[in-house]
Amino acid sequence: MTAPGTEPTTGPGAEATAGPSDETPIGPHDNPATGPEAATIAHRRTHPITPLVTGWKIVVGIVAVLTAQNIANLVDDFTWGRALAALGILAVAVVIAVAASALSWWFSTYAVDESGVALHKGLLSKSREFAPREKIESVTVERPFLARLLGLSKVRVEVAGGGESYLDIEYVRAADAEELRTRILAVAAGVDPRQVEATTTPTAPEELTVADQEPSADSAPPAGTPDPLRKLLKGEVEDGELIAEIPTQRLIHSLVRDADFLLSIVFGIIGVVVAIGVGIWQGGFAFASLIALLPALIALPKYVFGRIEGGWGFVSRITDRGLRMRRGLLNTRTDNIATGRIQRFALKRPLLWRTPGWTSVSVTVAGIGDDSNEASNVLPVGTREELWLTLGHLAAPLGTADDMAALEHLLTARARDIDGLRAPHRLQWYSRRTQVVVLLPGALIQRHGLLARKLVIIPRDRIQQVAIEDDPFARRLRSLDLKVGVAGHTETIGDLPRDGARMLHAVLAHDAATSRRYRDRSTWREPALALSTGPGTDR
Repeated sequence: MTAPGTEPTTGPGAEATAGPSDETPIGPHDNPATGPEAATIAHRRTHPITPLVTGWKIVVGIVAVLTAQNIANLVDDFTWGRALAALGILAVAVVIAVAASALSWWFSTYAVDESGVALHKGLLSKSREFAPREKIESVTVERPFLARLLGLSKVRVEVAGGGESYLDIEYVRAADAEELRTRILAVAAGVDPRQVEATTTPTAPEELTVADQEPSADSAPPAGTPDPLRKLLKGEVEDGELIAEIPTQRLIHSLVRDADFLLSIVFGIIGVVVAIGVGIWQGGFAFASLIALLPALIALPKYVFGRIEGGWGFVSRITDRGLRMRRGLLNTRTDNIATGRIQRFALKRPLLWRTPGWTSVSVTVAGIGDDSNEASNVLPVGTREELWLTLGHLAAPLGTADDMAALEHLLTARARDIDGLRAPHRLQWYSRRTQVVVLLPGALIQRHGLLARKLVIIPRDRIQQVAIEDDPFARRLRSLDLKVGVAGHTETIGDLPRDGARMLHAVLAHDAATSRRYRDRSTWREPALALSTGPGTDR
């Protein structure tokens, strides 16, 4: 992992406001003599059973490497004595791994104060990772399956500066993770974390009002749904205005209707069957041949399960800190994305999604790289109303009379029926039929794709770099390629007419030089409710 900021240190570091109150404290506690204003709490350790959650990874890695290299010999030379010896060695490895994790845990502490988030690690070689509040982009709460069984969560703080710039606090109690997430977001917004701690302190029983004691009808779970089950399915995303909630039935139907998903499965199965057939034809089926195919046999179910888990139980709500999302079946995660950090939108509507009007939306967020695909998918499969609500809270104005109608036209119309720039030469027949580039007052939009229609929306005030690429072949076709860069991504728009590409370059270069971007890095930017109300909604 590339740390957000790493520097040598000789101790736990300066005192700072601590995280959840039930974790192991390090250093001095509140001093009544100095008063509450001067009271400080030092760095804290994570949950004491963290070594049990992290230690198994070492064991699994060792077993996987040894098994992959020697599995054929293990099968041929199998005896019960060797099996018992292997189990004994594995038990010793488990003890050593947990002990090593415990030692690492003892010398790892974290703290959150008004300047940011700090993480101290190391026994012999000490390091200090620091995420300054001005650079904090988002906060994710992840619950891997084993940690979830133990009631623990991992808090990841994404920091501007690259795809792998983040700081992990693993693991804390699930309830404390939510409190820690709130505190970090408050710090990023410039709020004193002590004020957040005061507002999140539970109310004493004698101070509860009638409204606190009797839940309203809106907060009551649906009839027939037990509270624990509802909490398991919905997670902790209960605050803010509901944007989208994907039922399981729609998720499964969307995968069945997704041609890319189905073709990937079909080609994967065909590849495995052909490989087995060729092996049998050449020398007969052998156990070693099956072992060689093991990665493919694992990758295919993993891909299918990953697509299901990426949208399972998806819930998104808009809060004063941005968009908050929850998803996951075995490994759950809760993401928080500040709307002012979104650099680019990508909309996709496959062929078989057109009848129900489903659309997926993913975003490019400054500080979150390509390895965080789940966090960037803000709507795995949404209805038209959910699409309008999502973009209405996240997207800047497009500058048309009716932005939603304009987007629906771009998604549903044939490319040749859309006014814009397209490939100039007949030899570029595919681009001429599927790609069109439209420049609106608020955004640059590229429509492409034949069966699965895709829209890329780049707000003009997010553009940071524009470049033109030319070559002899492009000159013969009278076309140019345009590269548009935003924070964290560069979009390539190919096969544009030369005059149109130069015009776009001049306009977008002016935008990059003059548009407002990151005017105030010390506060979360408020969402711009820019898009007009779509049909069938009441907003």
